[in-house]
Amino acid sequence: MAVSSAAMKRRDGKPEEGGDNGVKYNINTVIMTGILSALLSLVLLLLAAPPAAPRLVELSYTYNKDAPTSPKLRPFNMTVLKNGINELGIWVVLNEFCTSEHSGTHVDAPIHFARDTWALDEIPLEHMWRVPGVLIDVSQAAAASKERNYAIPVEELEAWENRYGVIPDFSVVLLRTGWGAKSHDIADYSGLDAERKNNFPGLSEEAATWLATHGSRHGHVTGVVGVGIDTISVDVGNSTHYKAHNALYSRNLYGMENMNNLDKLPPHNFLVTVMPMRIGGGSGAPARIIAEMSDEPVGMPMHRQHVDSAAMGLHAQAQLLLVGVGLLLIPRRAH
Repeated sequence: MAVSSAAMKRRDGKPEEGGDNGVKYNINTVIMTGILSALLSLVLLLLAAPPAAPRLVELSYTYNKDAPTSPKLRPFNMTVLKNGINELGIWVVLNEFCTSEHSGTHVDAPIHFARDTWALDEIPLEHMWRVPGVLIDVSQAAAASKERNYAIPVEELEAWENRYGVIPDFSVVLLRTGWGAKSHDIADYSGLDAERKNNFPGLSEEAATWLATHGSRHGHVTGVVGVGIDTISVDVGNSTHYKAHNALYSRNLYGMENMNNLDKLPPHNFLVTVMPMRIGGGSGAPARIIAEMSDEPVGMPMHRQHVDSAAMGLHAQAQLLLVGVGLLLIPRRAH
C-alpha cells in the first residue's frame, strides 16, 4: 500500500528519519549489540568445546613377579602357554597366571575381616568410580618415629582437617607413609623378621575407627567409602588381631593396599577410580587404580549429582545473553 507524503512528515513538517516504518536506531544500541553478540559467540563456543583431558596418575604396580606381596602369601606367577606362530601360521600369545587375591596392588573387600559384609563383587560400583580422593601424608611423622610398625594416630588425621577442612562425604582416603619407596626390595618392604612377622607402618585401631565413623559424626549421607595405603596392609605389619581391618570393614568400607605413586598426588582435589577383578564371593582382588587430576574443584562425583552445576551455569549465562541481545535488537521509536 502506498504511503502518503503526509505520513512521512512530523508535526514540524520535516521528513521522518528511519524509513517507512517510522523507526530510528541508536548508534549505541548497534555497538552494544555487536559486543554482546561477540560475547554470546564466545560462550557458545565454550559450551561446544570438549573438556580438557584430565591428568591421570597410575596408582597400581605392574603385575609380574616383582609385584609387592606379603612373603606369607602366594606371589604372582605367570606361565607362558604360547608365544609365537601356531600350526596354522597365526601369531598367538597366551599365558595363564596364579596369584593370591591379595598380591600386588589389590582391593580388600569388607568380608575379608568382617562377617556379613560385602564380598568383592558386592561393593557398589558408585563406591569405586570417580570418587573424590583425599591424601593424608604421614611420611615425615613415620620417619621421625624411628618405629617400623608406626601406628598412624588420630592426631595426624585431625591435623589434615585443621589445614584443609573436613573430609568430604563419599570420599576415599589415601595414606602415604613413604614405605612405597622400599617396594623394589620385598625383604625391606615387608620387614619380615626371624619370627616370620612383617614390620611396616599402618593405621592404629583408633584412627581406623575415626575414619569409619567420620560420616556419622559430620552428618554425612554415606561417609568415607574406602581407605588406601602404600604398604602391604592397612594394619601395622606386626599386627595379630588386625583391628584396623575390622574397624573399617565391619562398617563396609573397602581397603586398597600396596598402592603406588602416592607421592604424585595433592592433598585433595582429585578423583579415584578403583577397578578390581570381579571375583564372585572374593575377599579381595588385584586392582587397577587410577587418580584423575583436575584444575577445577572436585566435589561429589558427577554420577551422584542430579545436575552438572557448571554446565547449568554456562547455559544460564548463554540464555541471559540471548535475552539481552534480543531486547537490544528491538527497534526503538523516535520521540
